[in-house]
Amino acid sequence: MGAPGTVSRNVLAAIWLLVGLALILTPVWLAWSSWSTLLRGHPSLPAVALGSLIVGVVAVVWAIASLVLGRRYDAESRTRAGRRLTAGQLRRRAAWRITLAVPALLLSVLLIAALIWARPFPAGNASVVAMQTSTTVKIADRLTWYEMVPQRRDRFNHVMKPTGGLIFVPGARVDPQAYAPLLRPLAEGGYLVVVLKEPFGLAIPTSGHAEGVLKLHPEVPYWAIGGHSLGGVAAAAFADSHPVQISGLVLYASYPAQPLTRTELKVLSISGSRDRLTTPADIEASRARLPANSQFLVIDGAVHSFFGDYGSMSGDGTPTVDRAKAQATITRATGTFLASLKPKR
Repeated sequence: MGAPGTVSRNVLAAIWLLVGLALILTPVWLAWSSWSTLLRGHPSLPAVALGSLIVGVVAVVWAIASLVLGRRYDAESRTRAGRRLTAGQLRRRAAWRITLAVPALLLSVLLIAALIWARPFPAGNASVVAMQTSTTVKIADRLTWYEMVPQRRDRFNHVMKPTGGLIFVPGARVDPQAYAPLLRPLAEGGYLVVVLKEPFGLAIPTSGHAEGVLKLHPEVPYWAIGGHSLGGVAAAAFADSHPVQISGLVLYASYPAQPLTRTELKVLSISGSRDRLTTPADIEASRARLPANSQFLVIDGAVHSFFGDYGSMSGDGTPTVDRAKAQATITRATGTFLASLKPKR
């Protein structure tokens, strides 16, 4: 018969072995399936995945060592006085082991689930083309956002200041570069376009992420902020709390979580009639949360995923219009809206 606590030790070791392997395999799978997408996004997800890998290795080593050497360790353990541990002391040690191990196991399982869920939707081929620097647009890839900088030149061949600026917040778990095909034409038209890289691909409504952009670019005469889906929720909250810096709000298949207090804020809401994730009923209900002068554009036949270049989404509707045609309409309407925000002299 083994020493007290041997059974619980072996059970915990077996569980930790399985969980440790999952902690290792999950980031490996994430890197194998989405390596380039991870590198393009916020650094938080790769960092946590690396942490999961390290914890998994430690867990597997401990589990194997405990299964192989655990009984011997208990038998040879001694007090500070040099006496072997009594049965009661071994039971107390086992109780502490269980008390500490169970919460750690639960947190590890939650970490695994979070990493699996956070796997981003990768940008499509059109985004690769749109993210290339040219004579008209320079792409600047910063740590937590990327910029599309207009390269218009005056008659002295000097690069002109942007006409205005747009900060864009991606939808949940969407590769930030997936919005490049829709937003690049705005940069070609003279606007500085900044797309945020959100931690774990989730925009937090109270986040001040966009404030860093505003501080870095004082040369931009006026700003709008926009977002897709959950990103639009965060954009609306930011616009409502920054009346001096933000002149307009652009919502792609999105709406604010709370009624906006800024009645003077100019708002453009663009949605798709076939969207089943942000439905037409959702958009209609959002009218009460937006200023009375807000503009609403419904693109007939468009779906949720048409507001970016990242394929399709589970639960979305079936489109009845060409993606390129719908996206051209989205870009054109956004450009017209940005032009309408220009301060009158």
